[in-house]
Amino acid sequence: MKQRDISIDIIRGIAIFIMLGANVVGYVTSCTLHPMWFNILSSFAAPLFILLSGYMVAINSVKKHDSLSYYLIRGGMMILTAALVDVLIWHLIPFATFDVLYIIGLGMPVVYLLEKKSIGVKASFIAVVLAITVSLRFIWKYMDFPMETDFTSSNADYSILTPFNLIKALLYDGWFPIFPWIAVPVLGSIFAHFRKKAENNFANIKVILIGMLLTIAGFAWLYFGYTKEHAFDMLVQRDPYGELFYPTTIPFFLGAFGVALLIFAIVDKTRYGIVWQPLTVFGQTSLFNYILHSAIVAYIVTPVFGFKDKGLYPLSMGWTVYGLLVIVSFLLSWIVVVIKRKVKSKNFLFNFYFGG
Repeated sequence: MKQRDISIDIIRGIAIFIMLGANVVGYVTSCTLHPMWFNILSSFAAPLFILLSGYMVAINSVKKHDSLSYYLIRGGMMILTAALVDVLIWHLIPFATFDVLYIIGLGMPVVYLLEKKSIGVKASFIAVVLAITVSLRFIWKYMDFPMETDFTSSNADYSILTPFNLIKALLYDGWFPIFPWIAVPVLGSIFAHFRKKAENNFANIKVILIGMLLTIAGFAWLYFGYTKEHAFDMLVQRDPYGELFYPTTIPFFLGAFGVALLIFAIVDKTRYGIVWQPLTVFGQTSLFNYILHSAIVAYIVTPVFGFKDKGLYPLSMGWTVYGLLVIVSFLLSWIVVVIKRKVKSKNFLFNFYFGG
């Protein structure tokens, strides 16, 4: 039986725990009421998810799946799942907003194609992606909010779904556009390379120092470069989400890179601590949790609290709903983990949707 990397399960669990709060609190209470620390914390869930997707492709392509077709199929399944989440849960026209699952799906074959290349080639790829991202800022205006077209609404505006706007959303101003997010799974493959050389343990002073330097430099640059009267007020706030990556900037990219290194180092040092054990349950059921929490937010939280009236509720109500969502998600995830241990299915679809 293959030994799971407990650190990866924990880090994936951390990302899910953060994601649940980032994606539900704003549907209960106004984003303007969220404390800055919460917006900063919320900003780390998506980068961790995307980075880990590239990390796992790099590890698994060497161990067992050494074919482009496998990652084209798996990436296509992820993109199809993203479209189904848009249609079935959010009632949105798919391939217009490009949420996080789209970029994860696109990144899988990209990472595979680059995996046998040198670190220099991968670093150059990331540099080119960031350079194009910066260039696009001078060409296109960043959309304040992605083109979410509810096809169940009688007021749905389909006129905005032009070929140009769809391409622009994919490349530049959707939720997670190719530029710069396609660089993150490639960065994950670089993580995999160096962590493997370190015997799967980043708990060393060199990693910690680099992580601290990048975190401080990145977020100091982000603060002083994107602040007028209030912290980070030059960035776009896409209510109900308060993350600091709309648009994703180079300083945010550096800061998030540093935070990811620190999280890897801390988890690798303390991975057998009892405090992490609940998060491993989340980490073994990541895609299941993403779909589950989306359905809960869309079908329970939004109707109960009324998204348009969310400003009527205090922040304490948002924390309460967050806590309840964590409890429900954990219990259902634990049931899935127990079933997986007993069933030990080799079915592709079962493992795809209920695996880590």
